[in-house]
Amino acid sequence: MQDLLKKLLWVLALSLTAHLILLFGPRFSLPVDLAPAPALEARLEKTPPPTPAQPETPKPAKPPHRAKPKPHLAAKPAAAVRPAEPEAPSETPVAETRQQAATPAPAEPEAETAETPAPAMPQRVTIKFTVFKGLHGLNVGRAEQSWQLDGERYTITSVAQATGLFSLFASGRHIQESHGEIVRAGLKPSSFRAERGQGADKTDTARFDWNAMTLTLASGGDSRTLKLEEGTQDLLSMMYQLAFAPPQQSSVRMRITNGRKLDSYSYWVVEEALDTRMGRLNTLHLGKQREDGDKDTEIWLAADYHYLPVKISQLDKDGDGLVLLANDIDIKP
Repeated sequence: MQDLLKKLLWVLALSLTAHLILLFGPRFSLPVDLAPAPALEARLEKTPPPTPAQPETPKPAKPPHRAKPKPHLAAKPAAAVRPAEPEAPSETPVAETRQQAATPAPAEPEAETAETPAPAMPQRVTIKFTVFKGLHGLNVGRAEQSWQLDGERYTITSVAQATGLFSLFASGRHIQESHGEIVRAGLKPSSFRAERGQGADKTDTARFDWNAMTLTLASGGDSRTLKLEEGTQDLLSMMYQLAFAPPQQSSVRMRITNGRKLDSYSYWVVEEALDTRMGRLNTLHLGKQREDGDKDTEIWLAADYHYLPVKISQLDKDGDGLVLLANDIDIKP
């Protein structure tokens, strides 16, 4: 008990000593410089009037986009010189008209009428085709057409033959030849010959006598003479006549002979893009207006290749027949 009392007295003595040192001993300061806070000063100033907003300069309106007109593919054929059209009646008062009539005006020299030149045809053309059979497009052969121009005389030759396994069933070559001259209206054939195989009974010919205006057809040993009309063509010359003078209307009518018969055919005409091994071509697509039992003949003329034939199709109503599609064109001007 006495030990505890001693401890309490020591604690009390130490506490009393510490308080006396703090009250009467040396001053202590913390090593922190506490600067006085700056005084805040408020000032009222007059706000300047707001600056009026400047209107934005309107931007020029963007012109509306207009699609470029599609150019017509067909070149204008050679045409006869037309007389000048009469001028529209003047709206000048009658009194002034009479006064002008009293004073004759000096005569003006007549303007020379320039004739439209005929389209230039290349000197040499070779077109190579791949031959397909029917609507399924089975590759069965090849064909080649050639055009030669010697002065005003032309020669067109077409040779087609089967290839591969089909050559076992279709031996021989199918040859067509057309000869004639170039006149202002286009091609004027003098003879046509078609060999559909070996033997005289498979050869058809046509003779054009433009002086007597007669057409002599010979096929299988028989011959006959018919009246010849201006513009008549054969199977080969008709395609190059269309190249010489591309159609300007939506339809065209032509008289054509194949050596066995002579008939008049109507074709519709449309513009069409055609995909070939040479790329996509702009063409004039012509199709014969089919009659019951007739084969539907169609021709595509390439606008970028002098309107030469680049596809020839002859299918019947059941879809059987041949299609020739060009894969190469060699032109020598």
